[in-house]
Amino acid sequence: MGVLERLRDLATKYQQRAVNAAPEWRVRASEAAEKWEQNAKSTQAEQNYAAGVQQAIENQLRLRGLEPVSAQDFASAVSQAQDVYAYKVSVSGDKWENKFAPYAEEIDRVVPTLPPKTPGAVRENILNRVVPIAEALHQRKIRGVVTRTLGVGAGTPAAPRFPFRR
Repeated sequence: MGVLERLRDLATKYQQRAVNAAPEWRVRASEAAEKWEQNAKSTQAEQNYAAGVQQAIENQLRLRGLEPVSAQDFASAVSQAQDVYAYKVSVSGDKWENKFAPYAEEIDRVVPTLPPKTPGAVRENILNRVVPIAEALHQRKIRGVVTRTLGVGAGTPAAPRFPFRR
């Protein structure tokens, strides 16, 4: 058996055994959830992430990873994942609502402060009405992330982080 045939055989076995191993994986992952959370939110994990992102930028790893992927590959993956997407979205409505609620509140807070629309002035309306909403949502997102990860008080505005700006 040649290398390519052996590789194909191993790939087939991997696919078949992954289906059978999924319940065991679920149990082990669930048992390790607290350890995962502690490690994922650690200072060391953040440093590792920053170093990895910097390395990816320097070596153009995103672009290199995308080179062998075609539009047809993407379309095929989307087509195959359609049912998974539908299921995941249908069972996560409450989670989506809870995660979006702070942003909806922010929109409701900002909209009444905006100047009225100027008929026929598309650019002016975008600058005066859309940009302030986008900026408020961005600031809300940053405050939320910092509050969750670093425990900053809800009333304490966090300084914006721009990790890719040099």
